[in-house]
Amino acid sequence: MDHDHPVAVPARPEDPVTAVYLAAFVVGAVAVLSALLFAEVGSGDGMPFLSLTGLSAAVLGAGAGGLIGEWAGLPGFGSALVAGGAAIVLVSLLQGVLLPYLRRQEANSHRGRSSYIGLLGTVTLEVPPEGWGEVSFVDVDGNRVRSKARSDEPAALPKSTQVYIADVDADYVHVVAVPDLDHPSERF
Repeated sequence: MDHDHPVAVPARPEDPVTAVYLAAFVVGAVAVLSALLFAEVGSGDGMPFLSLTGLSAAVLGAGAGGLIGEWAGLPGFGSALVAGGAAIVLVSLLQGVLLPYLRRQEANSHRGRSSYIGLLGTVTLEVPPEGWGEVSFVDVDGNRVRSKARSDEPAALPKSTQVYIADVDADYVHVVAVPDLDHPSERF
């Protein structure tokens, strides 16, 4: 063996588990911010921890906890336990503290959701007959509002349909299609 020419030792590639935790952290952070900024914070139907916001918080918590465990030098199983614990804690804090606070703020606003009744809006996400979609409208203060919507119409309300907000509840605005007055034959 020639001692004058050192043998190059390949650099240890970054641990793939760390990369997975980092990706989960980044994706979870973007998803939580998107869910809180652009989506309704109500729980809707079903289990609240299975909502977009709850799942996003779980991914963020798992990524953050896994990174902390990896950087602390814990073995793989230890990092996974920290990741799982962080996910549970973050979802619990989000569902038990932050979202109820945001809902109370919405309910305590100067004008409540009942002020939406009678406004016209536009469907931004198709509203199926037995499900929910999304509508966009301008409230009485001139603010653009996006809200989850339901309809009792027999057919789906496709995107861009003009709607009338007939009622509101804690989770949804209830809408009906507005007939197109430019085409009288399509009224009913």
